[in-house]
Amino acid sequence: MKRLRLSLVLGVLSVSLRAEPAAPAGAPKPDDPVIVLPPMEVATEAEGRLADRHFPKAEELRADFSASMPPLQAQYPGHAFSEGVYKGTATVGVMLDAAGKPIDYLLVRYTKLYFGESLLRAAHRQQFAARQVRGVAVPGSFCFTYEFAPPSQTVYLTGLDAAERRREEIAGGPRLIYEPHREIKTDAGGLQLTHIAVPLLPDGYAAPDGKPVTAIVSFYVDESGRVRLPNVEYAASPTLVPNAIAAISRWTFKPATIKGEPVLVFAKRVVTFRPRPAAAVSSR
Repeated sequence: MKRLRLSLVLGVLSVSLRAEPAAPAGAPKPDDPVIVLPPMEVATEAEGRLADRHFPKAEELRADFSASMPPLQAQYPGHAFSEGVYKGTATVGVMLDAAGKPIDYLLVRYTKLYFGESLLRAAHRQQFAARQVRGVAVPGSFCFTYEFAPPSQTVYLTGLDAAERRREEIAGGPRLIYEPHREIKTDAGGLQLTHIAVPLLPDGYAAPDGKPVTAIVSFYVDESGRVRLPNVEYAASPTLVPNAIAAISRWTFKPATIKGEPVLVFAKRVVTFRPRPAAAVSSR
């Protein structure tokens, strides 16, 4: 089956929805920023076909740690000492609201689970600064990586330990045992949507006549099929960001697998906004 662009599929859906004589069951309240559609599957976007566009660096202040916080320090796990592991790495992602408050944490990659768990605990003790686009604070996510090494002390290595350390150095460091995958590498060759929501244009937004309003959103899909850490990479205006995030956050997917094992997947989609229904506008 030929793969279709998600934005085109949503465009067809919007036409068919306007032809309906009544709102579907479970329609959102007038102040909801999205329209929720029935469960469905959408063909996966062909890799490399999505617009690879980002906000210019001059227009964006990325989400980050609060400037008032000291540098992050994660505890070196005791299990690493007992196993003779001399170094490791982990990456954690954090989702922030427009006020900089963390609303989700995700363990993204690690060389050993105990390194990931240690960094996750440290992340919960941090304070953060919200993302800004063109001076407007918006929800967004970011990831940070921490390199673990034993506290300053003499470390004795056996001959076997030293040989293993040398092999890891030649290979570029400890091997990741958990990391996100590209959707094209999954058993199905792509993510399969089971529930979708379409973002509505914010009040007062003047959409160009005849031109679709879109946003490019990146996100992770965890092993249960939930969307995690959505981040709008580009939109025509920062006022579009919250509604795009709200819509993507309601998407669900069939859990992706590789060789039958559930995996974390990183993906990117173009979402197309719809005008707010006239009935919702008149009810305000």
